[in-house]
Amino acid sequence: MPRVKPASQLSEAQFAALVDGLAADPGRRELLTELLHENHPVYAECGAAAVVRMRGWILLALARAGVPDGALIFLLEELDAGVDPYLVAAAAHALRSYPRPTGTLAAFVMRALSNIRYRDEPVSFDAYGEYAMSAAGTSAVRELLATLAWLGPLARGVIPELMLLRAQGGAGSRKLRIDIDRAIQTISGADEAASSGSHACCGAPSDSLPSTVSWTAGSRCDAGPIEKVVLEDHDGNRITFEEFFKGRPAIVVFFYTRCDNPMKCSLTVAKLARVQGLLDAQGLGERIQTAAITYDPAFDLPERLRIYAQDRGVRLDARHRMLRALDNDALRRHFELGVNFIESLVNRHRIEVYILDSQARIAVSFERIHWDEREVVTHAIELLKEREPGAGQGQPRSCCSSSAAVGRAG
Repeated sequence: MPRVKPASQLSEAQFAALVDGLAADPGRRELLTELLHENHPVYAECGAAAVVRMRGWILLALARAGVPDGALIFLLEELDAGVDPYLVAAAAHALRSYPRPTGTLAAFVMRALSNIRYRDEPVSFDAYGEYAMSAAGTSAVRELLATLAWLGPLARGVIPELMLLRAQGGAGSRKLRIDIDRAIQTISGADEAASSGSHACCGAPSDSLPSTVSWTAGSRCDAGPIEKVVLEDHDGNRITFEEFFKGRPAIVVFFYTRCDNPMKCSLTVAKLARVQGLLDAQGLGERIQTAAITYDPAFDLPERLRIYAQDRGVRLDARHRMLRALDNDALRRHFELGVNFIESLVNRHRIEVYILDSQARIAVSFERIHWDEREVVTHAIELLKEREPGAGQGQPRSCCSSSAAVGRAG
């Protein structure tokens, strides 16, 4: 597959022209999806605002070219946890180009509407990086409501939530109430048409949502490449990756304390605290470890890690730690982390949670979409039942190959 040059070799104007060219070329459109991976070199050393413009333009290109199954997860990720009005608006706009809509999509759109309504602002899709200068522009809320209307009867399940949102709008939200009324009328009208047999529903996109991936014991990547990586915990104690993670299953989340999206890092660490509570309730707090590892080890020193954890109710002890890696590059390569940087500062990252088996190999990953704490705990408990390596399970892979990691970057 042809590669795209790093952003350091492309101006934003060149990048926009590249995206436009890919969208216009059926033989290369798959590269648009590749460009949405956060760890793609095109984002290296780009500021966070530039990354927003770049990713938004890709989403708009997909809206023109049509959204393939492989790109759907990126749109839903933005609706699930996005807080930037431009990106949320672009994702909602692009979703209307997906050829197989279902009612599942309506829940994501409604979640985005609830998250973004107090952050909404005018946006423009007319040109790369253009600001909305008049009422002719659009907004995240307008695009989300238009997408619910596009879903028609598939969105009927969220009508009660729309009614509640309308009631909560307040005296200063007359325009919002009008837009909600219009969406409800469209959904209800389409529902009546569907009842008379004039509207056909499309197939489910469940196969297009690879947010959770599991590996059998014999296909997991060996932890050898990072076993000697030194980690420092919330109290300043140093321990190697092998020393901490080998011997019992572990639930690992990634975060950083400077994250300005409350739907990502702060919520992830708070959910880790709830995971710990579920483990304790089943008497498994000593048999299954937990760890939160920072993307930003130069800034997230032990005291900062400890305070961040305590503020979110995380249990801290020998089995449950906040960690920073002294060799962050090795850790990023091993987990294939969905993160990129401008110098040492994160400019974009995804939600990601990993469950390691007793040999410190990645057994399950949860990526992009918000994860359920009980499901994570269930997967971790299943690992306790596995036999020790060598008991007929096959030999583990010595390193992570692209074939072993299918779906991980999705």
